[in-house]
Amino acid sequence: MNHQARQDAPRQRIIKAARKLFDAKGFHATTTAELATEAAVSIGQIYRLFENKDDVILALVEENTRARIAEMDGIFGAIEQGKQSMFDAIKAIARLSMVKSDGGLSFEILAEACRNPLVAERLTALVDCYRGGVRRLAALTRPDATAGELDAYVEIMMACFFGLGHRTLIAPATDVDQISHETACLLMRALGAPDQSD
Repeated sequence: MNHQARQDAPRQRIIKAARKLFDAKGFHATTTAELATEAAVSIGQIYRLFENKDDVILALVEENTRARIAEMDGIFGAIEQGKQSMFDAIKAIARLSMVKSDGGLSFEILAEACRNPLVAERLTALVDCYRGGVRRLAALTRPDATAGELDAYVEIMMACFFGLGHRTLIAPATDVDQISHETACLLMRALGAPDQSD
């Protein structure tokens, strides 16, 4: 096993433990000792891999960013290869918004972003990346739209997708497929495109 692979295993265990503990207890209420115990590493190992606990939350944000980018790229690739319709792409993103939730960790990260400029900067990068993907989807759906129209479509779609994710934290969706289908219908209509509802 090479040096990088040995380093990655404890790092991933720490991130996984942080995701669990920060979600359950909150970032500030979780001690480094609890994090070390949950990750099956020493406290020293945490500080060899991360500068401090803030660095752990930044790693969570980066991991979330990479995962979201990969999901969006997969959806766009399917559209561009003609394997998925715009309707199905919007439906897939709505579904991801409802089922790919970190529970209370999302709110914990948002709260930490209000206190910590580094977390805010990373979170802004995630949102900007996501916004770019949503803009790409709106432009593919409405290639005739002006820049101003695209901006408005993006804001509505972002509010919808983020709202679905936050809604499921408060009241889990009972029928994710139905809600994602109805969301796609509404957004397609908002975009002035056929909603393809059957």
